[in-house]
Amino acid sequence: MVKIKVGYLISYDFELLFTSLKELYSYVDSVYLAIDVNRTTWSGNPFVIPETFFEKINRIDVKKKIHIYEDNFYIPNLTPLECDTRERNMLLKKMGKGWLMQVDVDEYIYDFKYVSKYLNKYWYLTIFPKITPIIFRGKLVTLYKQISNGYLYIEDNESFPFITNYPKYELVRSNSKIKNHFTNINVIHQSWARTEEEIKIKTTNWGHRDDFDTQEYFNFWKNLSSSNYLNFKNLHPIVPEIWQELHFLPSDSIDDFITKYKINKKQMLLLMDSKKMVKHYLLNFFK
Repeated sequence: MVKIKVGYLISYDFELLFTSLKELYSYVDSVYLAIDVNRTTWSGNPFVIPETFFEKINRIDVKKKIHIYEDNFYIPNLTPLECDTRERNMLLKKMGKGWLMQVDVDEYIYDFKYVSKYLNKYWYLTIFPKITPIIFRGKLVTLYKQISNGYLYIEDNESFPFITNYPKYELVRSNSKIKNHFTNINVIHQSWARTEEEIKIKTTNWGHRDDFDTQEYFNFWKNLSSSNYLNFKNLHPIVPEIWQELHFLPSDSIDDFITKYKINKKQMLLLMDSKKMVKHYLLNFFK
Protein backbone atom coordinates (compact mmCIF):
# COMPACT_ATOMS: atom_id res chain seq x y z
CA MET A 1 0.00 0.00 0.00
CA VAL A 2 1.07 3.58 -0.66
CA LYS A 3 2.25 5.63 2.31
CA ILE A 4 -0.10 8.35 3.55
CA LYS A 5 1.78 11.11 5.35
CA VAL A 6 0.34 14.14 7.10
CA GLY A 7 2.19 17.30 8.09
CA TYR A 8 1.18 20.06 10.52
CA LEU A 9 2.62 23.53 11.08
CA ILE A 10 2.73 24.03 14.84
CA SER A 11 2.58 27.54 16.30
CA TYR A 12 0.62 29.56 18.89
CA ASP A 13 -2.59 27.50 18.42
CA PHE A 14 -0.84 24.16 19.08
CA GLU A 15 -3.58 22.88 21.44
CA LEU A 16 -6.00 22.47 18.51
CA LEU A 17 -3.74 19.77 17.07
CA PHE A 18 -5.14 17.04 19.28
CA THR A 19 -8.71 17.34 17.94
CA SER A 20 -7.41 17.12 14.38
CA LEU A 21 -4.93 14.35 15.09
CA LYS A 22 -7.39 11.93 16.69
CA GLU A 23 -9.54 11.98 13.54
CA LEU A 24 -6.74 10.60 11.34
CA TYR A 25 -3.97 9.09 13.46
CA SER A 26 -5.16 5.47 12.99
CA TYR A 27 -5.26 5.75 9.19
CA VAL A 28 -1.96 7.45 8.28
CA ASP A 29 1.55 6.03 8.17
CA SER A 30 3.40 9.02 9.59
CA VAL A 31 2.81 12.47 11.07
CA TYR A 32 5.26 15.39 10.88
CA LEU A 33 5.05 18.38 13.24
CA ALA A 34 6.97 21.41 11.90
CA ILE A 35 7.90 23.79 14.73
CA ASP A 36 10.02 26.93 14.49
CA VAL A 37 13.22 26.23 16.41
CA ASN A 38 13.19 29.76 17.88
CA ARG A 39 9.45 29.64 18.66
CA THR A 40 8.77 32.63 16.39
CA THR A 41 5.68 33.22 14.22
CA TRP A 42 5.81 34.34 10.57
CA SER A 43 5.26 37.88 11.85
CA GLY A 44 8.31 37.66 14.09
CA ASN A 45 6.35 37.36 17.33
CA PRO A 46 7.41 34.87 20.01
CA PHE A 47 5.22 31.99 21.18
CA VAL A 48 5.65 29.37 23.86
CA ILE A 49 4.98 25.63 23.66
CA PRO A 50 5.09 24.04 27.12
CA GLU A 51 6.82 20.74 27.74
CA THR A 52 3.40 19.24 28.57
CA PHE A 53 2.54 19.47 24.85
CA PHE A 54 5.38 17.11 23.93
CA GLU A 55 4.54 14.84 26.85
CA LYS A 56 0.99 14.54 25.56
CA ILE A 57 2.31 13.80 22.05
CA ASN A 58 4.41 10.96 23.46
CA ARG A 59 1.42 9.51 25.32
CA ILE A 60 -0.89 9.41 22.31
CA ASP A 61 1.80 8.30 19.82
CA VAL A 62 1.41 4.62 20.69
CA LYS A 63 2.49 3.50 17.20
CA LYS A 64 5.47 5.88 17.00
CA LYS A 65 4.24 7.64 13.90
CA ILE A 66 4.91 11.23 14.98
CA HIS A 67 8.12 13.04 14.00
CA ILE A 68 9.15 16.48 15.30
CA TYR A 69 10.77 18.68 12.65
CA GLU A 70 12.38 21.85 14.02
CA ASP A 71 13.95 24.49 11.77
CA ASN A 72 14.14 28.25 11.26
CA PHE A 73 10.83 29.09 9.59
CA TYR A 74 10.81 32.86 10.17
CA ILE A 75 12.79 35.03 7.72
CA PRO A 76 12.53 38.76 8.61
CA ASN A 77 12.69 40.04 5.03
CA LEU A 78 9.84 37.77 3.87
CA THR A 79 6.13 38.50 4.27
CA PRO A 80 4.08 36.20 6.53
CA LEU A 81 2.57 34.56 3.43
CA GLU A 82 6.02 33.96 1.95
CA CYS A 83 7.18 32.45 5.25
CA ASP A 84 4.07 30.25 5.23
CA THR A 85 4.80 28.92 1.73
CA ARG A 86 8.49 28.45 2.49
CA GLU A 87 7.79 26.40 5.62
CA ARG A 88 5.27 24.21 3.82
CA ASN A 89 7.76 23.43 1.05
CA MET A 90 10.46 22.61 3.60
CA LEU A 91 8.00 20.28 5.32
CA LEU A 92 7.07 18.62 2.01
CA LYS A 93 10.73 17.73 1.41
CA LYS A 94 10.98 16.33 4.93
CA MET A 95 7.91 14.14 4.37
CA GLY A 96 9.43 12.36 1.37
CA LYS A 97 7.35 10.35 -1.11
CA GLY A 98 3.77 9.07 -1.05
CA TRP A 99 0.50 10.90 -0.53
CA LEU A 100 1.59 14.12 1.13
CA MET A 101 -1.14 15.84 3.09
CA GLN A 102 -0.73 19.11 4.94
CA VAL A 103 -3.52 19.84 7.40
CA ASP A 104 -3.69 22.87 9.68
CA VAL A 105 -4.16 22.18 13.37
CA ASP A 106 -7.69 23.64 13.21
CA GLU A 107 -8.81 21.39 10.34
CA TYR A 108 -10.72 18.22 11.24
CA ILE A 109 -11.31 15.42 8.71
CA TYR A 110 -14.16 13.57 10.39
CA ASP A 111 -14.23 10.54 8.06
CA PHE A 112 -10.59 9.76 7.37
CA LYS A 113 -11.24 6.04 6.94
CA TYR A 114 -13.01 6.96 3.70
CA VAL A 115 -10.16 9.31 2.71
CA SER A 116 -7.52 6.59 3.18
CA LYS A 117 -9.51 4.17 0.99
CA TYR A 118 -9.87 6.90 -1.62
CA LEU A 119 -6.14 7.60 -1.71
CA ASN A 120 -5.17 3.92 -1.79
CA LYS A 121 -7.36 3.54 -4.86
CA TYR A 122 -5.01 5.91 -6.70
CA TRP A 123 -1.74 4.50 -5.31
CA TYR A 124 -0.15 4.31 -8.78
CA LEU A 125 -0.03 8.12 -9.07
CA THR A 126 2.63 8.26 -6.35
CA ILE A 127 5.14 6.06 -8.21
CA PHE A 128 6.22 8.74 -10.71
CA PRO A 129 4.95 12.04 -9.28
CA LYS A 130 6.87 14.14 -11.83
CA ILE A 131 4.95 12.40 -14.61
CA THR A 132 1.55 12.36 -12.87
CA PRO A 133 1.57 15.35 -10.47
CA ILE A 134 -1.79 16.02 -8.86
CA ILE A 135 -3.42 17.95 -6.03
CA PHE A 136 -6.65 16.77 -4.40
CA ARG A 137 -8.92 19.52 -3.16
CA GLY A 138 -11.40 19.19 -0.31
CA LYS A 139 -14.43 21.23 0.80
CA LEU A 140 -14.23 23.46 3.86
CA VAL A 141 -16.95 23.59 6.48
CA THR A 142 -15.86 26.77 8.25
CA LEU A 143 -16.72 27.26 11.90
CA TYR A 144 -17.22 31.00 12.19
CA LYS A 145 -18.22 31.68 15.78
CA GLN A 146 -19.11 29.78 18.92
CA ILE A 147 -22.16 31.23 20.63
CA SER A 148 -23.86 30.22 23.87
CA ASN A 149 -25.64 27.12 22.55
CA GLY A 150 -23.72 26.09 19.45
CA TYR A 151 -21.71 27.14 16.42
CA LEU A 152 -22.31 29.45 13.49
CA TYR A 153 -20.72 27.89 10.41
CA ILE A 154 -20.36 28.29 6.65
CA GLU A 155 -20.84 25.55 4.07
CA ASP A 156 -20.62 27.02 0.58
CA ASN A 157 -18.52 24.45 -1.29
CA GLU A 158 -15.32 26.44 -0.71
CA SER A 159 -12.54 24.22 -2.01
CA PHE A 160 -8.95 24.11 -0.85
CA PRO A 161 -5.87 22.04 -1.78
CA PHE A 162 -4.47 19.70 0.85
CA ILE A 163 -3.27 16.38 -0.62
CA THR A 164 -0.59 15.97 -3.29
CA ASN A 165 2.00 13.56 -4.64
CA TYR A 166 4.26 16.41 -5.80
CA PRO A 167 6.71 18.02 -3.33
CA LYS A 168 6.38 21.66 -4.42
CA TYR A 169 3.88 24.42 -3.61
CA GLU A 170 3.59 27.76 -5.41
CA LEU A 171 1.65 29.60 -2.71
CA VAL A 172 0.74 28.12 0.69
CA ARG A 173 -0.72 24.69 -0.33
CA SER A 174 -1.52 25.63 -3.94
CA ASN A 175 0.14 24.79 -7.22
CA SER A 176 -1.78 25.97 -10.28
CA LYS A 177 0.73 24.44 -12.69
CA ILE A 178 -0.37 20.88 -12.00
CA LYS A 179 -3.75 19.15 -12.17
CA ASN A 180 -6.14 20.02 -9.34
CA HIS A 181 -8.79 17.35 -8.75
CA PHE A 182 -11.95 18.27 -6.83
CA THR A 183 -13.24 15.74 -4.29
CA ASN A 184 -16.23 15.49 -1.94
CA ILE A 185 -14.00 15.27 1.14
CA ASN A 186 -15.40 17.62 3.79
CA VAL A 187 -13.02 19.21 6.28
CA ILE A 188 -14.34 21.04 9.34
CA HIS A 189 -12.24 24.17 9.81
CA GLN A 190 -12.24 25.84 13.22
CA SER A 191 -11.11 29.04 11.58
CA TRP A 192 -12.89 31.84 13.48
CA ALA A 193 -14.71 29.87 16.17
CA ARG A 194 -12.26 30.81 18.90
CA THR A 195 -12.07 33.16 21.88
CA GLU A 196 -11.64 36.88 21.28
CA GLU A 197 -8.06 36.71 22.51
CA GLU A 198 -7.28 33.80 20.18
CA ILE A 199 -8.75 35.73 17.21
CA LYS A 200 -6.57 38.73 18.00
CA ILE A 201 -3.48 36.50 18.07
CA LYS A 202 -4.55 34.79 14.83
CA THR A 203 -5.12 38.02 12.87
CA THR A 204 -1.78 39.52 13.89
CA ASN A 205 0.32 36.45 13.11
CA TRP A 206 -1.18 34.43 10.25
CA GLY A 207 -0.22 34.57 6.58
CA HIS A 208 -3.16 36.86 5.62
CA ARG A 209 -2.28 39.51 8.20
CA ASP A 210 -1.74 42.22 5.55
CA ASP A 211 -4.63 41.31 3.23
CA PHE A 212 -7.47 43.21 4.95
CA ASP A 213 -8.34 45.55 7.85
CA THR A 214 -8.13 43.01 10.64
CA GLN A 215 -9.38 45.35 13.39
CA GLU A 216 -12.50 46.35 11.47
CA TYR A 217 -13.26 42.74 10.64
CA PHE A 218 -12.66 41.67 14.24
CA ASN A 219 -15.25 44.23 15.41
CA PHE A 220 -17.79 42.86 12.93
CA TRP A 221 -17.15 39.27 14.02
CA LYS A 222 -17.35 40.22 17.70
CA ASN A 223 -20.84 41.71 17.31
CA LEU A 224 -22.37 38.66 15.60
CA SER A 225 -24.93 36.81 17.71
CA SER A 226 -27.77 34.30 17.51
CA SER A 227 -30.21 37.18 17.05
CA ASN A 228 -28.53 38.93 14.10
CA TYR A 229 -26.42 36.38 12.16
CA LEU A 230 -29.13 35.84 9.51
CA ASN A 231 -28.92 39.52 8.55
CA PHE A 232 -25.47 39.21 7.03
CA LYS A 233 -24.30 37.77 3.71
CA ASN A 234 -20.94 37.55 1.94
CA LEU A 235 -18.76 37.34 5.01
CA HIS A 236 -15.28 36.39 3.81
CA PRO A 237 -12.76 39.12 4.76
CA ILE A 238 -10.87 38.95 1.44
CA VAL A 239 -13.27 37.46 -1.14
CA PRO A 240 -16.73 38.17 0.39
CA GLU A 241 -18.83 35.96 -1.92
CA ILE A 242 -16.94 32.79 -0.92
CA TRP A 243 -18.81 32.79 2.40
CA GLN A 244 -22.39 33.52 1.36
CA GLU A 245 -24.30 32.84 4.56
CA LEU A 246 -24.17 31.44 8.08
CA HIS A 247 -25.83 28.29 9.42
CA PHE A 248 -26.32 27.19 13.00
CA LEU A 249 -25.83 23.80 14.65
CA PRO A 250 -26.62 23.37 18.37
CA SER A 251 -23.63 21.81 20.14
CA ASP A 252 -21.80 22.20 23.41
CA SER A 253 -18.22 21.57 22.24
CA ILE A 254 -16.12 21.11 19.12
CA ASP A 255 -16.27 17.32 19.52
CA ASP A 256 -20.05 17.52 19.81
CA PHE A 257 -20.22 19.63 16.63
CA ILE A 258 -18.07 17.13 14.69
CA THR A 259 -20.25 14.21 15.83
CA LYS A 260 -23.55 15.95 15.01
CA TYR A 261 -22.34 17.30 11.68
CA LYS A 262 -21.17 13.83 10.68
CA ILE A 263 -24.57 12.33 11.60
CA ASN A 264 -26.46 15.08 9.75
CA LYS A 265 -24.32 14.63 6.65
CA LYS A 266 -24.96 10.87 6.60
CA GLN A 267 -28.69 11.44 7.01
CA MET A 268 -28.65 13.87 4.08
CA LEU A 269 -26.83 11.33 1.91
CA LEU A 270 -29.34 8.63 2.86
CA LEU A 271 -32.18 11.00 1.99
CA MET A 272 -30.62 11.75 -1.39
CA ASP A 273 -30.19 8.03 -2.06
CA SER A 274 -33.81 7.31 -1.12
CA LYS A 275 -35.05 10.04 -3.50
CA LYS A 276 -33.00 8.52 -6.29
CA MET A 277 -34.52 5.12 -5.53
CA VAL A 278 -38.05 6.54 -5.63
CA LYS A 279 -37.34 8.35 -8.90
CA HIS A 280 -35.87 5.18 -10.41
CA TYR A 281 -38.91 3.15 -9.28
CA LEU A 282 -41.42 5.64 -10.72
CA LEU A 283 -39.61 5.91 -14.03
CA ASN A 284 -39.65 2.12 -14.41
CA PHE A 285 -43.25 1.80 -13.19
CA PHE A 286 -44.61 4.18 -15.84
CA LYS A 287 -42.63 2.77 -18.75
